[in-house]
Amino acid sequence: MKHPAGHLIIDPVFASVAHYDEEPDCFIAVDFDDCECEPCTVDRGPIPMYATISLGLVAGKTRISQRLTAKEARRIGKTLLNFAKVVDDVADVGKEDLA
Repeated sequence: MKHPAGHLIIDPVFASVAHYDEEPDCFIAVDFDDCECEPCTVDRGPIPMYATISLGLVAGKTRISQRLTAKEARRIGKTLLNFAKVVDDVADVGKEDLA
């Protein structure tokens, strides 16, 4: 059962983009600032610089990129912070039980 503080579904304004990489890897990339380099400019397309946040998730050879509006990013951030508090609270209860 999912804790309500740790569950969020967003129907984003922008579509997700899946990329296939030759070399497997595993990481999360959040680019708060776009730049004027060619890859960023191509990825951004007609979207003005600094108008969105780019979130990327790499698992194995698949890389998913998602552009977020500021409102979408704030919703994700709020959910992460709220659930991190739940995790901290559970960890604190566990420490008390062990004492």
